[in-house]
Amino acid sequence: MNEELDIKVLRAIYTLSTAGSVTKAAEMLQVTPAAVTYLINKARKTTGSALFFRTREGMKPNTLATELSQRYQGMMQDYFPEESMSSNLSRAFTISTYSLLEFMLALEWGNSVQKGAELSFVPTEVNDTRRLAALRNKEVDIDIGSRLPVDSAIVQMKLFSSDVGIIARKGHPTISDRFTTADWHENGHVLWSRGMHFISDDIEQTRNFRNLFDQQNKVWISSSTLNVTLLCAYSDAITRMPVRLGRKLESVLPVTLFNLPDNLQMTYECYLHYHHSLSNDQIFQQVIAKIQQTL
Repeated sequence: MNEELDIKVLRAIYTLSTAGSVTKAAEMLQVTPAAVTYLINKARKTTGSALFFRTREGMKPNTLATELSQRYQGMMQDYFPEESMSSNLSRAFTISTYSLLEFMLALEWGNSVQKGAELSFVPTEVNDTRRLAALRNKEVDIDIGSRLPVDSAIVQMKLFSSDVGIIARKGHPTISDRFTTADWHENGHVLWSRGMHFISDDIEQTRNFRNLFDQQNKVWISSSTLNVTLLCAYSDAITRMPVRLGRKLESVLPVTLFNLPDNLQMTYECYLHYHHSLSNDQIFQQVIAKIQQTL
């Protein structure tokens, strides 16, 4: 039996044991999930064992899969010590967030991502139920966005809180140094199809903001927050933007950040979520710290 399991099959078993899901294992191996599934099924047919079983924490290896994983590690240490060391240090994490935040994290990090961490980004799920399920099933490791309902399996932390402003392209033909209510009504607005949850403790502020919101001239609706931003940078349209993000955008895109008109003040809160099983993972926590530092 052992002779019939080639190095590719053993590597797939080891990687799936480490990753906990076929999707993550495929990312670590830089192959398709179907390729991982094929190799695991090949191993199952050869060994006559299921090798893995599903749990709420992800795919877990049985005794035989653990033994084969250890055998693979021993082979790598004996014949390819440098590659073995590298693979032990490399961890793959999946981040689900808005395209604008992905853009800003990528700009900030460049090639300076935490050593030992490979990051991949996926679009955020369409509703909170799916976002929670993706975290619980470990389809994603980090979810960044609006606050999710409390779940005992998920760690929730506030990433930042920010006032809300307006962004428009630099040198906008009709907006001067101060953004006014007339500017709000006279310019087209680009909207994000999912919308951002803006809040205020002041009922009057909330009512006035709602009145402005209901009177906006919608010219574009996009499912991508990055597209919303770029449309404002390269057209005469405007959009709402958390001030903290708007200030960063001013340094990388031809946009100008303005306060809301009529002394309105609204707040946006951004949260980061991850599965509690990652709480003691040192490399993962370094990634979290880097995200906090960036945003």
